[in-house]
Amino acid sequence: MSDFEKVGDQIVYYRSSANMNEVMNDTIDVIVTSPPYNRNKTYSDDKGNTYNDQQPYNEYEVMLSHVWAECFRVLAPTGMFFLNVGDSANNQGYSEKMVQLVQKSGFFRLQTIIWIKSFLGRGHYTPTGRDRRLNNIFEYIYVLVKDRSKYRMNPRAIGIPYADKSNIGRYAEFDLRDAGNTWFIPYSRTTGPKLKKGHEAPFPIELPYRCMKLTGASTVLDPFMGTGSTLAAARIMGIKGIGYEKYPRKEVIRERIMEHTFNPQPVNLLPHLEQTISKLASLSKFMTFEELVRHKIFKFSKKEHNEIQIILSVLENKKEDTTLFKEYMKYFRTHYNRDFSSRKIPLTEFLK
Repeated sequence: MSDFEKVGDQIVYYRSSANMNEVMNDTIDVIVTSPPYNRNKTYSDDKGNTYNDQQPYNEYEVMLSHVWAECFRVLAPTGMFFLNVGDSANNQGYSEKMVQLVQKSGFFRLQTIIWIKSFLGRGHYTPTGRDRRLNNIFEYIYVLVKDRSKYRMNPRAIGIPYADKSNIGRYAEFDLRDAGNTWFIPYSRTTGPKLKKGHEAPFPIELPYRCMKLTGASTVLDPFMGTGSTLAAARIMGIKGIGYEKYPRKEVIRERIMEHTFNPQPVNLLPHLEQTISKLASLSKFMTFEELVRHKIFKFSKKEHNEIQIILSVLENKKEDTTLFKEYMKYFRTHYNRDFSSRKIPLTEFLK
């Protein structure tokens, strides 16, 4: 049986990535991957072959060194490498060893992104021992480059709106700023038993999606493909992807790549959520828009106009009723001849 398959426009190799001789030198724009952790986890393929992820450390390190050397060879000088690794409760410091091993292959360590999986009760976390440790709610995404003078990224491609709209025009032309190196990406509901079958920990599709958006990539590689999340993101974005998986569940991979649908999470900034709650609370004793106008609760000032735009955005993202604030905007346009609009570009334009 062939170890090669095209899944849509994506290329999948069902074997080890220690030798990727099909991929030419300097041809990949971005690499996104998470390696096997060597923590006694069992992987299995469609044929029933199993792999216990607990090799002697020196053998494990040799295997990874071959893969990282191949990654360095195929990555373009302008490209970037995103390595997702997390520490377990009993193996603290593992991720630091991993990134140092990658650096030995020639990569320059540029930055560390903290991937937050759970925040204030929302999202997935790993229990780590009852009252012996705190729950583990984050993992690392190490950002590495082949040539520190030539790599390319566009932080605003995955940017967020300004909390203070007065910054538009002062610091930037558009309502968009660098979101920073802390990413809140909860696991999606698709990481259920069917998807996990044969693989321990697939990362959510939004993770490789953000990496590719950040770099403006047209080619992506995942040398430890797992269930195919990276290639699923590539297919959605119209990017050419190449993946390697030695112990594949082929139907799971095909379904993940070809059938998964994905929409980026809408961004509700915490200051905007707090402002919305405060505004709604202050208006709660009045029942209708007409009553609010009659009691002169609305001021129709520039500050209030910006606040109402924010509240509309927050409620629409949360799919809540926006009738009251749409009436405000209609009334404003009808009765006031003021231009409070700012030069703005919707975040959705950058997340397509």
